[in-house]
Amino acid sequence: MPALLVALVVLQVAPPEQEPRPEPVLATEATRADAKALARLQQPGEVLFHDEFESADSLASYFEVRGKDDGRARIDDTAGVAHAGHGALRLLSPAAEGHSSGAGASFWFGPDGRERVHLRYYVKFASDYDQGNLNHTGGSLSGVTGANKWAGMGGAGIRPKGDDDFSTRFEAWRDWGRVAPPGFLYCYTYWMDMKIDKDGHYWGNMLGPLEKERGVPERGKWYCHELMVKANEPGAANGELAAWIDGKLYLHYTGIRWRSDAKVLLKRFSLDVYVHAAAKDNVVWYDDVVLSTGYVGPVK
Repeated sequence: MPALLVALVVLQVAPPEQEPRPEPVLATEATRADAKALARLQQPGEVLFHDEFESADSLASYFEVRGKDDGRARIDDTAGVAHAGHGALRLLSPAAEGHSSGAGASFWFGPDGRERVHLRYYVKFASDYDQGNLNHTGGSLSGVTGANKWAGMGGAGIRPKGDDDFSTRFEAWRDWGRVAPPGFLYCYTYWMDMKIDKDGHYWGNMLGPLEKERGVPERGKWYCHELMVKANEPGAANGELAAWIDGKLYLHYTGIRWRSDAKVLLKRFSLDVYVHAAAKDNVVWYDDVVLSTGYVGPVK
């Protein structure tokens, strides 16, 4: 009896069409050229917190200080180190035979949260700072829902849903060694409309300036960095992101849909050093931190 051949037909069902995701608009040049727009962006506000790191007591203000117990995070009062006064926060990413290492401090300004905040801080990379390639070193702002101070941490590779969290960090990248250390500055950003990587994960998207305007910090020198996030109205893509270097607008993005739920509010900032493949010790200092509802600018 001849064998019965059964053909199995596999139907290839196309995934449903996804809602188009709005893309952030780089508006830096237009904002600089518009006096009213720039004035609006740089309108001063209410200071919510400030820290000059003048004593070890400063660290008590932060709900988590990564590296405090073993000295990776400490107040450095060595003569001439601080930007102003006599103390600065010293963070060390120790050599780890190519494994990751870091340190940092996180501050919670919830639970009520804010729609818009500015984080101003001074930062200095050690004169021999060299992360190799990848690091997450800089100041960050995070929006979360609820009262969990750690919400959204450890979510690398996962796109926020819109009703949970979002974050951005003003950091530097060496572009696989093509840029001198510590690299050019941009915002490493997680939000509900971020793009997927070719490896299938949602790694932080790079929101930076035009290539011709990329700024590379000089090691061993203090810089004034300021990071601003303005949450969108749920259902609208009218959120904003901006960063300044030494009082000059470095980047400004509009048209961002940070969240889908009004309960997701800005509630946390962090100051960090983190090196993906730590082949050597790397140190960074922070000083004169200010959290405000409006523009702060450099120390006068």
